[in-house]
Amino acid sequence: MARGVQAHPGAIEFFAAYTDLLEPKERIATLEKYLRRMSADPGRTAYLLLRLTTCQASERRRARGLLSDFGVSWPDTYQWPDYESLPRLRETLMAEINGGSRRATARLDLAYIAVAEGAWDTADDHLGNLRSGPKRTPADFTAFGRQFHATLDAMGEDEISGPLAPVQRIATPAFQSGETLYVASDPKYFMRFTLPFIAQFEAAAVAIDFHAHLLDGDPTQWADAAAAIAGLTKVRVTLTAEQSNAADKGIAHARRYYHAVRYIRLSEELRRSRRPMWILDADAQLHGDPRPLLSSINRYDVAFKTYPCAFDPVLKIDACCVGVSPTPLGLAFARRVAAYIAYWKNKGTWEWGVDQLGLFSSFAHMNEQGRGPATLFLDDVAVSRRSEATGVFHFLPGIGKFAQAG
Repeated sequence: MARGVQAHPGAIEFFAAYTDLLEPKERIATLEKYLRRMSADPGRTAYLLLRLTTCQASERRRARGLLSDFGVSWPDTYQWPDYESLPRLRETLMAEINGGSRRATARLDLAYIAVAEGAWDTADDHLGNLRSGPKRTPADFTAFGRQFHATLDAMGEDEISGPLAPVQRIATPAFQSGETLYVASDPKYFMRFTLPFIAQFEAAAVAIDFHAHLLDGDPTQWADAAAAIAGLTKVRVTLTAEQSNAADKGIAHARRYYHAVRYIRLSEELRRSRRPMWILDADAQLHGDPRPLLSSINRYDVAFKTYPCAFDPVLKIDACCVGVSPTPLGLAFARRVAAYIAYWKNKGTWEWGVDQLGLFSSFAHMNEQGRGPATLFLDDVAVSRRSEATGVFHFLPGIGKFAQAG
């Protein structure tokens, strides 16, 4: 690969792939050296500067004694760790745009710089310029500014939940613990992943309250799900369902619907039950006693895992495991996330990742308004996503979950 870089010095994507193989310090030095050769080309320079600042971000955090890549506070979530590099990156991006470049990611990167600086309205100005363009981009379902959130404040339940299919309550056992685990999926995912997850609690004799919501399917599939949980003695499962028919509109639409609407349903259930709730991806695995983690939400309004070194806002807050308490701020947060998702759904521009953007944008707005929820910031001891199971809840990446499920 090194010989390939020498033979094709202008192929920056190839060069970037090469530097990804290097150790951090060598990678940084190599990028800085290559930048001097590309300085006359704003587009290439901006691309390389972004790679450089992304690489430096973790090193900057370690220099401040923050050894992990997980956020520990609100400022540590949105403020870019390699803050010193942002002015140069902004200037280069502006030079590229002023030179006539139509690269959509250049304006996106400008918006993301504004996010890293907490300039939420400035971010929306850049996103708005893209939103009116001919191409679909993440700007079509990303917003942070005060005017946008004022629109969410004005949304009624008829706009948030009204367009959705009615929820049917199939099994409603009495609660036996202080918190509820909430998982939503289609019936196939329920049988393949959620049911084995519930079985882990049953086998470990962990008395817990579980809420499974089926986001699609028909009465026969719902009856099969009810029969599958009927014999449980330790785990009590509330089972609800909606006949969304999302799968009838294709796989892409179904994926958008399932991953996002679950947060609208969580908000509804949180208001209805007034119980602390943890929403998990449907493909979770249990690796330890979850009760200390689950009960910890009672000291906070919300809980989740954040990634300060992620430049893209869609990656800042992980939606795989989120806790919410029925406190005033917890309820307000859950409602705002639901409104965020519903807003873009009603516009028809929502895409994969709108749930995580809803979490981040809502959290940003509440903190900006001085109403930031008391937050438990999770780490790998609580929730792990990599191949090794270090957390109480483990989420296998990609195809790995299917390989384990069989």
